[in-house]
Amino acid sequence: MKSIKRSVLCALLFSMAACGGDSERGVDPMSFMPKVPVVEQSVNVAQAEPAVTPAQKIEPSIIVPTKFDDALAQGKELAAKGDIANAKLMLEAAAKLDKKRAEPHIELAKIYITSNERGLAMAAANKAVKLAPLSSQAWNTKGRAELNRFAYDDAIEAFSKAVELNQDNTWAWNNLGYTELQLKKYDEAVEHLSQATQKKDATGFMFNNLGTALEHLDRLDEARVAFDAGGKLGSKEALASRKRLEGVKSIAIVDTHDKPDVKPDVTHTFDNGEGPMQSDDAKTDEPKADDDGSGDDKTEQPKAEAPKADPAP
Repeated sequence: MKSIKRSVLCALLFSMAACGGDSERGVDPMSFMPKVPVVEQSVNVAQAEPAVTPAQKIEPSIIVPTKFDDALAQGKELAAKGDIANAKLMLEAAAKLDKKRAEPHIELAKIYITSNERGLAMAAANKAVKLAPLSSQAWNTKGRAELNRFAYDDAIEAFSKAVELNQDNTWAWNNLGYTELQLKKYDEAVEHLSQATQKKDATGFMFNNLGTALEHLDRLDEARVAFDAGGKLGSKEALASRKRLEGVKSIAIVDTHDKPDVKPDVTHTFDNGEGPMQSDDAKTDEPKADDDGSGDDKTEQPKAEAPKADPAP
């Protein structure tokens, strides 16, 4: 009896399979198989993607030339545009292309002076004078680096060397007189600023500085002449001082003999002809002295204008 039932059941199942049975209703024959646990595989994205180095992600901003003159010229151009980071890279490359040339170190010193990196400025300036001890421009740049760190005596020594090497270095004469002006050495300042203003490339700020020194010596007629000349050449400080001295017969300025408190403005000094790079009305923090009222008229302190560097020889 059991065998008959088994036969009938088998026949019935065979018939259903032949007619399609549950398979037409989407029954997966594999569903009768034992279930196997599914193991999900994690994907390591870092391994799936090719490695990318920082050098591949960042495009180089400059291409360093293989010739010294090209690297130097591009370094100066980049500095003038304000791209200081790339200017430094280019100038450092120029220094490596010709290790005996002082120009890259002079330009680097100018940049460091402007950014008030005094130690780096001195290092670059000292390297420049070591490589070119007969370069007036190198010594003038060293003087500016010394002045920027308030080493006034060392600045005077460097500027003096610059004018000794080149009597026509107008900016070195001005810088020498300017430094002496900060030290209240007005007679010496007048002498050297007069040298600067006698040059054909003298600028308005140089005449203003001369007028300032003359005013401190109470030589007002000469000061007015200097301020007039400076004003005509575009110095706003000179124009203001000339107007202030209108009708003034004498002034008395108290000299406290204190050390100068000045922070030279050394911006925009990126090319060899640094004088014209800075406007004549640049503002600087100058030493102040009070008028004690003992003169015929009371007047404000004149304002000197910051030093510039010499053009290329």
